Amino acid sequence: MKTITFDQVAAMNMHYQRTSFETFINSIDKLGVKNFELWAGSPHFCNSDSWENPVPKMKKMVAQRGMKIVCVTPEQCLYPVNIAAADDILRARSVEYFKKYVQQTAELEVERMLLTSGWGNFDETVDEAWKRSADSIREILKTAEKEGVEIAFEILLPEESNLVNNLATTQKMLAELDSPMAKCCIDTVPVCNEGKSLEEFFQVLGDKITHIHLNDGTPTGHMTWGDGEQPLEEHLKALSKHGYKGYMTLELGDEAYYPHPEEDLLRGLNTLKKYLPYTAK
Repeated sequence: MKTITFDQVAAMNMHYQRTSFETFINSIDKLGVKNFELWAGSPHFCNSDSWENPVPKMKKMVAQRGMKIVCVTPEQCLYPVNIAAADDILRARSVEYFKKYVQQTAELEVERMLLTSGWGNFDETVDEAWKRSADSIREILKTAEKEGVEIAFEILLPEESNLVNNLATTQKMLAELDSPMAKCCIDTVPVCNEGKSLEEFFQVLGDKITHIHLNDGTPTGHMTWGDGEQPLEEHLKALSKHGYKGYMTLELGDEAYYPHPEEDLLRGLNTLKKYLPYTAK
């Protein structure tokens, strides 16, 4: 059994998006969190916001505080970006968007970038959109292999995608991606929404799981710990049992957390600290 520790916890800047990035990084520094997942979106780190390369400034701010970026997560649900789009121009532009982020992930010296399947139109067959998604991911993986960046492929909720939204479709997509750089990120929200457990996902996907979004919810909502009803100890038990050595990002996705991001994050961190360090019995 592996002991799961607070050193594996990572914050995320997504729910700080109504503040500056400096406010976010100063906030988590104050809270004693040294790891974070970089939500790559405006106004913090968007590769279409400026003609200047944002990487040098980001690297400097992170290094000055002795922090580590554990994953780069380009915004891919709210923006007009969809790697499974039926429109050829939109799909091609979306693929290039992610390729550029892969290159910036490498430039930031970050090990992995998160990617989802995109979605198909609900008035077409899933098979057509599935093929477009898989083809796009393979194209992005070529750049990832060249740059030495792991792609952490993430499951979504059924309302977010009609392609990869449960254990079976996650397993199917990963089987089609024949690349050593194709791994996966498991989010506890779609796991519990399906009525499954992290343990079941580990039993099927094993060491393909290299990144975790550890979120509370009812079961959905991407809430801070303590605001929902997810089985935190059960999640930690599965991580411990399977020797999980990666990071666990607290991905607060609810807009209700925008006005007071620090106090909402702190509430979740304090809940986690009651359980960590944790070793499965």
